[in-house]
Amino acid sequence: MSYGVGLLGNRAHQMSYGPILEARQDCLIVAAAEHRADKAGPLEERFGVACSADYDAVLEDPDVHIVSIATDFYLKRPLIARAVACGKHVLVDKPISRTVREAREIAHAVEGTGIRVVLAYPIRCQPGLAALARGIRSGAYANITSYTHLFVRQFEDSDLMQYVSYPTPVNVNGGGELMNLGSHAVDYLQHLFGMPRRIFSSMRNAYWDEYQAFGTEDMATVVCEYGEFVATLVTGRNKLDEEGPPANAVDVTAQGHWIHAEPDTLLVNGVSMELTPAPVEYSDACVQELIDCIEEGRDPVMGVADGLAVAEMTTAAYQSAQTGEFVPLPLEDENHPMIDPDEQVVERFLD
Repeated sequence: MSYGVGLLGNRAHQMSYGPILEARQDCLIVAAAEHRADKAGPLEERFGVACSADYDAVLEDPDVHIVSIATDFYLKRPLIARAVACGKHVLVDKPISRTVREAREIAHAVEGTGIRVVLAYPIRCQPGLAALARGIRSGAYANITSYTHLFVRQFEDSDLMQYVSYPTPVNVNGGGELMNLGSHAVDYLQHLFGMPRRIFSSMRNAYWDEYQAFGTEDMATVVCEYGEFVATLVTGRNKLDEEGPPANAVDVTAQGHWIHAEPDTLLVNGVSMELTPAPVEYSDACVQELIDCIEEGRDPVMGVADGLAVAEMTTAAYQSAQTGEFVPLPLEDENHPMIDPDEQVVERFLD
């Protein structure tokens, strides 16, 4: 089958997933929408399709079967719900929402429809991290006592905004780097072990004035207690004299094993393991997962339930950062503490 694709939004990841969809023989980009004219122009120029300011023009287009959503986070709830109502399958750039309430409304909109919604969490598909996941899930690495994931991007000391489309006000995207880069590490952890019993976090604006302007974190440390062991995530954006390589490494201690995983490497007790080659590149794997789910009629392995879990965990982390205390899960209070109660779900444009 050939799929008509609509692109919604023009954040950096649309320029990542758009070319993947464009290159597929079974996909054709036929429409695009972005409500800000300054962002619509580059989208239109890159993909050679007219870019509407009206998202409904794409969602209601009968030639569109799949929509790729890469917008500010507050727009994802209404766009996903509308896409589902219009019968469109969805690839959505992480995370699924700013708040737990938004994530629950998305889950309710998708439930029972047969529409496939895949979240783009590509680090799950990186060969080293995928091999670690298989080992943990199979029981090969048993009696785990510690887990640490360092996931940090490293940028040159300069104008951060020339590199990234963050930071933004809290009510637009729900926070700083824990919501952005950290979402990957949170998803990978819950993919391995499910929801922790409770969460403690420490957040800092350590390096970048751009985040300070919005009162959000550029570095976050999140401690997740699972009963028999504790998992620690350290995530954010470092500042270097010259741009450096990203840090993405997971260390696990288990009975008889110390495992060190990076995107393309898996070391067990210091010995490099042979990795199964990935059938496609890890970003391509998110797109392939959506196509497979549509054609096989199955639920995604990275879907709405995962997005809701990430929303609960990140909200617990922001609550903990404010109180200085552990926050138990499931949440007693699902409100994001940095967003006003009447903006936990929004209907209007904020940016």
